Amino acid sequence: MIVLIAILSSTLLYLFLHYKTLISLKFLYLDNLAVIICASILSWSVSSLFSLRIWSYILTPIFVAILMFSMIMIRFWRTPVRKIQANSDEIVSPADGRVISVQHFNAGEIPETAKNRIKSRLEEFSGSELLANPFRMISINMTLLDVHKNCAPLSGEIILNKHTSGKFLSLKNERSLSENERNSYIIQSKDPNIIIGIVQIASRLVRRIDSYVKSGEQVNQGDWLGMIRFGSQVDVILPSTCQVLVSEGMQVYAAKTVIAEVVREEI
Repeated sequence: MIVLIAILSSTLLYLFLHYKTLISLKFLYLDNLAVIICASILSWSVSSLFSLRIWSYILTPIFVAILMFSMIMIRFWRTPVRKIQANSDEIVSPADGRVISVQHFNAGEIPETAKNRIKSRLEEFSGSELLANPFRMISINMTLLDVHKNCAPLSGEIILNKHTSGKFLSLKNERSLSENERNSYIIQSKDPNIIIGIVQIASRLVRRIDSYVKSGEQVNQGDWLGMIRFGSQVDVILPSTCQVLVSEGMQVYAAKTVIAEVVREEI
């Protein structure tokens, strides 16, 4: 009975998380299994030790909730060591998560980021070289179980690091992406024609973005730029000369997945 209660409570909680945050169903076979086994052992041990068999029915879902929260926090705060395998003409994902959109913009157009079809203009990039030519923007949604540190998609110099304060609004609110806290970067590569932008958007739960770099600093591809504490979305702005290699719905990983490559004109 203890195992059955653990299976039902843990699986239902993970399915709820999948529904609410779109976490990958693979966690039903990874973290879920670990939570079920550990919760069952703990509940059986406590009930046997104190001869309180009936309490096992109450303790099991409690242990499940505690273990699940602990597992989420471990995944949320982890800092994976990932070997960069991309070459100098390839751009890696700055975040773990799922691609939710790939948009195209004309030269001089102020980019709009979108969440659930709700759009907001990123005015901080206005007048920058980033928008001087046609560009594309890839939006990546992060869940609670994704790594929440974000890295540099390519090597170069940080020429913009701008923080925008927010108002604790939900990402389901129609004003959320314009009023939630965000941090925006522009990175200029050694190639003068390649300049990219990254936008980190925080959620309503804990509205804080930690930035690890400053304007004028040199970063290598894969270096951590900062962390969104309970973040939701990261946008990447690329020149149209880059060929986008991902599409909506794809799972990507920071410093690991190549999301675009620079297309060189043949002489």
